[in-house]
Amino acid sequence: MKQTKAFLSSKKLVAPDVAHMFFYVEGEGFEFNPGQYVILTVPNSPTPLKRLYSLAGTNSNKNVFELLIKFVPGGVASEYIRSLKIGDNIDISGPAGLFSEQKTPSNKVYMVTGTGFAPIRSILASKDHLTTNRSLFWGLKNLSETYMFEELFSLKHSNPSFTFSYCLSQQDSFSSIPADLLQYYRSGHIDTVWDSVKPIVKPEDEYYLCGSRTVIESLRLLLLSRGVSKDRLFFEKY
Repeated sequence: MKQTKAFLSSKKLVAPDVAHMFFYVEGEGFEFNPGQYVILTVPNSPTPLKRLYSLAGTNSNKNVFELLIKFVPGGVASEYIRSLKIGDNIDISGPAGLFSEQKTPSNKVYMVTGTGFAPIRSILASKDHLTTNRSLFWGLKNLSETYMFEELFSLKHSNPSFTFSYCLSQQDSFSSIPADLLQYYRSGHIDTVWDSVKPIVKPEDEYYLCGSRTVIESLRLLLLSRGVSKDRLFFEKY
């Protein structure tokens, strides 16, 4: 596994506790498969910590990678990353991980929570064109946590085979959303929104689950109970 230094080139808060960050790797850079992660060393503690972060952008440029980082209050890694300034160096190793999209003509269904969207974003961003049907169900709590709508909206309009829904478990009112965009925002957890949008389970479809361990395990068991075979389930737990 390659160890290298990267420096922060861009940092933007996209939600109250989520940052979209770009890093630059000097020299030959590194290659990765969409869905993989890097291991970040957190130095400012008695014993250096290791944290895993899924790569969140295209793999077309070997010298640049993107991360979506959720800041956890009081978290050592969160505080370290939050303190980084443009030009600061970080130590990483990788890429690592076996999570990836299968190279098949099957329809793809993505079920993600929080920054579990990161590896799916990398998969989508790394493709020149989407040739199979893809549906994204992104679980968040409320409207204030949603981000990257413009990017997803643009992707849908350039690729009619792509659809997406924000699944907001703690949002009842959508009065602030324009009527023509309401179709992308739904109240409820991923499973209930999925039931209302795609109630028919097709055995040939593939399901990609990324996010918190408890939610992903719950979705995995639900899909199995609906007749989805194990070899059609691919997941990354955080």
